Amino acid sequence: MLDQYASLSESFHWHVPTNFNIGEECCHRWAKSSADARRIALFFEDSSGHRDIWTYERLGAATNQFANALTRMGIKPGDRVATILGQSAEAVVAQLAAFSVGAVAVPLTTQLTPKALEYRLRDAETRIAIVGAEAASNLLSILSRCSKLTQVIGVGVEDNRLLPWRSLMIRQPEQFKAVQTRAEDPALLLYSPETGQPARGVLLPHRSLIGALPGFVASQNWFPQGAEVFWTALDWANASGLMCGVLPTLYFGRSLVGIRGATTPGHAQQLLERYRVTHALASGSVLRQLKLNVSLDTAPASSKLRSMTILDEGIDEGLAQWCKAHFGVLPNHLFSTAEIQGIVGDSQLRWPGKAGSLGRAYPGHRIAILNEDGSQAPPEQMGEISIHRNDPHGAEDPALPLRYWRTIEAADTNPDSSGWWRTGELGRLDAEGYFWYAGRKSRLPAKNKINSPAASTPPVSPVSSVSQIASNAPVTHTATAVSLATVAPTE
Repeated sequence: MLDQYASLSESFHWHVPTNFNIGEECCHRWAKSSADARRIALFFEDSSGHRDIWTYERLGAATNQFANALTRMGIKPGDRVATILGQSAEAVVAQLAAFSVGAVAVPLTTQLTPKALEYRLRDAETRIAIVGAEAASNLLSILSRCSKLTQVIGVGVEDNRLLPWRSLMIRQPEQFKAVQTRAEDPALLLYSPETGQPARGVLLPHRSLIGALPGFVASQNWFPQGAEVFWTALDWANASGLMCGVLPTLYFGRSLVGIRGATTPGHAQQLLERYRVTHALASGSVLRQLKLNVSLDTAPASSKLRSMTILDEGIDEGLAQWCKAHFGVLPNHLFSTAEIQGIVGDSQLRWPGKAGSLGRAYPGHRIAILNEDGSQAPPEQMGEISIHRNDPHGAEDPALPLRYWRTIEAADTNPDSSGWWRTGELGRLDAEGYFWYAGRKSRLPAKNKINSPAASTPPVSPVSSVSQIASNAPVTHTATAVSLATVAPTE
């Protein structure tokens, strides 16, 4: 294999526009075009096996309806809107609508305990929450203690304390003009999925989706190249499931498969075949379960899988070779931190991987191993995996968060003036540029805010001329966001 890593990294340049809205880029621009509107945005199955199809036209109409509902309920730019829905069409609609009105989406897993759920809702000062049957009882049990929560909307839940989703939606018009947001404006408030508290939220701007695209495209073997269908076993409230799966797929106007409830290895195999899934994102544990429960002779004859990305601490050689034998593709590893998604990983079609490693820094990111004193560690020395606010060319990296949310000061310090965002993850860097994971720091600095532009500071487009990594990226609706064009392959 020709190792193209150096040339791809050198030729890559960010282009971040002044104005950028995730709802517009992932939904409205597709729904506005008669040709694109007919494309399938979502394939969805519920726990009873009922199947549904959402075109971009339908997704756009529903998003507009819910955006109108949020506006009529008094939601203003910057207000927090929580979704506690798991994998569902309503979760996508609610988040896209929140982006469209300039609000901050707060995706929360349905697996949170009442105490953990209460902490997050109160910490975020959530105004509106949308909840499904899986988490409704937990939310209702703590509802009286969430004083800022003015309205709870129930999806598939009957309770007089909840406003039914269908009743709300049917009264709303299907036309809505999305609020113009800057790339620097807040869009997402993410919390760790662990049930322990206090949980720390991190505030991401709209531009963070741009920052996640190189890792998504490269780890998915240069997505998109045709009529892709994407599936992930991860919860759509999971930061990686959202930023390295759901939103990038919609950004490119492709199809997403969603399943309500747990997915067994056998069911996963059926999904891959039924929906002709071309790209998948899963944890290493899911792939290991598939290996244990699915034999080689049951591999789907009509498999269309072109990439399998594993979100984990590394992929051993045996598991990688099983994936290749069973699905016909070598898996790519993708490494994300709790705050920054898809910054390190593999791209088997463009550079060789190393079994067990995290991979290399994706184009557009400056990653290093730092010592406690802030100096860069030499090759093979353990330290903290850190990402700089500027990329290797000196342009601002859009992947970095705005700040932590309501952070309590800690004894640890993280010099803001250095420009490094310390991830709290330990590792080492070998002589060939591959990162190796060593675990989580026992103590993580609470104050980890770098000198990101304040909300009152005009955003800056780091690069005026953009070097495309791809020559055959789609030309329809070229995204105003990124011209990493957004990284389709160069032949």
